Amino acid sequence: MSDSLQALHEAHQAVLSDIAGKALPLGYGDFEGEVTAIEEGLGVLVMEASELLLVRGAEAEAFLNGLTTNDLKTLSTGAAQNNLLCGIKGKLLHHLLIVRSKAEEFLVIAEPGEGAAVASHLERYHIREELQLGTVGLLRVDLLGPLGAAALEGLGLAPGATQGEFAGGPLLAPSSPLGELPRRLALLPAGNAPALVEALLETSPQARLVGFEAFDEARLWAGMPRAGADYGPDHLPAEAAIYDHISFDKGCYVGQEIHARMHYRGHANRKLTGVTIPEQDAAGLAAGSELYLEQRAVGALTSLSRLVREGQRRGIAMLRCADIQERPLLAVTAGGPTRVALWTLSSDLGVARA
Repeated sequence: MSDSLQALHEAHQAVLSDIAGKALPLGYGDFEGEVTAIEEGLGVLVMEASELLLVRGAEAEAFLNGLTTNDLKTLSTGAAQNNLLCGIKGKLLHHLLIVRSKAEEFLVIAEPGEGAAVASHLERYHIREELQLGTVGLLRVDLLGPLGAAALEGLGLAPGATQGEFAGGPLLAPSSPLGELPRRLALLPAGNAPALVEALLETSPQARLVGFEAFDEARLWAGMPRAGADYGPDHLPAEAAIYDHISFDKGCYVGQEIHARMHYRGHANRKLTGVTIPEQDAAGLAAGSELYLEQRAVGALTSLSRLVREGQRRGIAMLRCADIQERPLLAVTAGGPTRVALWTLSSDLGVARA
């Protein structure tokens, strides 16, 4: 971390976590205020721990398209796309955000701490393709909330544009919403990041630095599962309810046969589902706590909100599909009061078959 970035965090009293040698801000001392900024104003999250990889060359698109689950051919220059890397048996390995920075150039954005593993995976499949793989000296800053687009325009980015300049260097700012929660990804030379953050904080009284814990709360209320929290290497995309990360008509990629068979001819035995739990029932619950239909456990929580709204806490749970087809009310104890309601995640587009 640069001295200026360190000074920025210290000035705002950040609590930092070390992720593979890079800092991830967890919070700045006002969790509820940070969540409010994300949902109603502008939350600025410095994602230094999220490493960016560069893939460029005449065969870069074909190479990445053969490994990832979404269709990069549909990705326009300056745009971002959710993607997955999967194993040959279809299980999830890594969640990615991929940005087409130029016609034959892509930025592959890994989850915090996973950059080296993603790079190793890409290198393993790179044989003779005409392309270059490497790291790039860009830093990611997330602009979370409804004021993000206006803040970028206030710094000189043209309305609707996703590419421009800041402090004499390039700035990429693709949209990557979390359900209905707006998000822009500001990607720029690492040395310019502290100045960008300071400039963003001056755009509105509702702009503030936010930590990853507030981001995690906001994405949960927005109905978006997160890799490493709600799903991981033991799951298939259908189980993670992230159908918006997959194209079923792009052609072959690693894991495609398993995903297509489940989509067109089968179904998941379990799936992530949103739950709302009355405050009095949620006391003592955490990720891993089981939920019940009568006397039988039907799954467990993967995430649970810290905030209570209208007497409810919101969560995400991995539940058995056969037990929740009729959307029953569940309980937090065997035979207990059935007050846990189910709802559909923003990323779950269903399993409609052709």
